[in-house]
This record gives sequence, C-alpha cells and structure tokens, in this order.
Amino acid sequence: MNKHPAWAYSITGLMLLITIIIALFVGASSFSFSTGIHALTSGQPATVLNTLLTIRLSRIVAALISGALLSVAGALFQSALRNPIADPSILGISAGADLFMLLGGILLPSLFLTKLIFALIGGLLAFTALIVFQTKVNTYRLVLIGIAINAILVSIKQVFTPSTGSSSAVSLTTTTWATTSILLILGIIALMVALLVAPLSNYLKIGDQQLQTLGLAVNKIKTGLLLLGVCLTCFVTANVGILPFLGIIVPHLSRSIVGNDYRQVIPFSIIAGALIMLIADTIGRTVVVPAEIPAAALLTIVGGPYLIYILTRKGAYHEN
Repeated sequence: MNKHPAWAYSITGLMLLITIIIALFVGASSFSFSTGIHALTSGQPATVLNTLLTIRLSRIVAALISGALLSVAGALFQSALRNPIADPSILGISAGADLFMLLGGILLPSLFLTKLIFALIGGLLAFTALIVFQTKVNTYRLVLIGIAINAILVSIKQVFTPSTGSSSAVSLTTTTWATTSILLILGIIALMVALLVAPLSNYLKIGDQQLQTLGLAVNKIKTGLLLLGVCLTCFVTANVGILPFLGIIVPHLSRSIVGNDYRQVIPFSIIAGALIMLIADTIGRTVVVPAEIPAAALLTIVGGPYLIYILTRKGAYHEN
C-alpha cells in the first residue's frame, strides 16, 4: 500500500488550523468570527478579548501539547515493547504520576513545581515496576501486568480521596497560562528529543540478536525510549491530568496513513495527536453548555472500542 505523507501532513495540518479557529470562538460564550477578530485587533470589548486570550487560548495550547506528547509517548512505548497496545496512560505510568501528585500536595504543598516533580517520581516508580516484570514475562503479559498496576494505583488514590473518587485535581478545565507555559516549554524540548531519536525506533523492528550483532546496545535503546515516553506522559499528567487511549489511537492511525517508518510516525503523531485531543476537548466543552464532558471520558468512549478493534484484527500484533 502506497503512503502519501505530504498529502497526509497537509490535510491534517489544515484540519488542525480549522479546529483551532473553531475552538477559539465557540464555548459557553460563543462569538461570531467578526466579533472575535475585532476584539483581537482592537482590544474591544475587553471581556471578549480576555475570554479569547486568557481562558480559551491557554486551554487550546494545553490541549495541543498534551495530545502531541501522549501520542508520541504511545508510539515510543509500542516501539520499545514491540506491542501495538502499549500505552503509558493504561500501563500505570499516568496513574503513578497522578497518585504521587496527590502525595506531593500533602507532604510538600509549597515546594516549587511540586506537581511536576512528584508526577515524575510516581511515573518513574511505576515504570520501574514494569521493568522488573519485563525480564520475567513476554511483552503481551507485561501489558496485562501494567494494566493491573494501573488499577492498583488508581484504587490507592481512591483510598486517599474517597469523596472525589479517582478524578485528578488538574484537568484542561483548570489550565492557566502559568501551567500551560510550563507544559509548552517542556513539551517542545521533549518533542524535539523524540524527533531526534525517532530513527532508533526503526532499529527495534528486527530481533535483539541481530541488533547486538550490529553492535547496538539494545537494552539501552529500549530503556531510553521508554524513559522518554515516561517523561512525556508525566509532563501531561502533572498539568492536565490523565488522558487515556490517545497513545494507542494516534500511533495506529499514523502508521496506517504514513507507514511504519518512525521518522514519519513520530512527527505525524505530533500533529494528529494535537488534532484529536483538541477535537475531544472542544466537543466536551460545547456539547452540553454550560456543563462540560471531560475530554478523558470522550477519549475512553472512542479508545475502548478502538482497542478492541486492534486486538481482534488479524495481524495486529505485527505492525510495529
């Protein structure tokens, strides 16, 4: 099957631009395009300008970066574990980060970047647990173990927050320019690193023994890609909470559109992930105004059936 990356990038990029414009002007208080443009160019009325730039634009940027980071994290995990359903958001990484954010807020509430620091600690501890089991089971059982770890960590958090359940204290609803700026800076740096290491993912398409024959440190490559995926996931969790299944949906769509070369999969996942995340958030905050449907809920509604489709499709396990 011939792939056409140039067309794919152009169409997806155009869809992303259109979605950004729509997301900027629709919401609990919708504005006409002319009113919005007038506010942006003249600064009046101030209430409209404040809504567009302070509230909606920060949320849009957060959604874009979050979608890009989680999609790339999923692609890295699937490459390193050679498993098409490996996604840090369902393997305990996000849940570990979320749990330790809560503990950090209790123990050191005044520490600078408490959420980010403790999210990284929690994500790395969950990752360590996966690594311990990695040497004992195959990759498919490892995913099942990761899902079990995820359930355990979510339940532990529910013990600490019985009145609020498992929902995170942070979400796209709570984003401000302060949190979005941190996510944006870290996200850009991390995505640049991901683009640089994308060729390493291609090496993992062949067996470990062959790679070792070529003089490549297979375990170091895998661990490095996984650690990068953990960091990407923790950055998002610390700022907007847990967003499941995006790391499964987008890499699969990317491979079906631009092929299996990770030099194409990673950059396309950045664009496609940003698009899907922004669409989910925009629908969630506009369909039942003035209430909102969490983007995580919409992603689960779509991601669950998509995961079933992947698992039941013939040959799905050999697409990485």
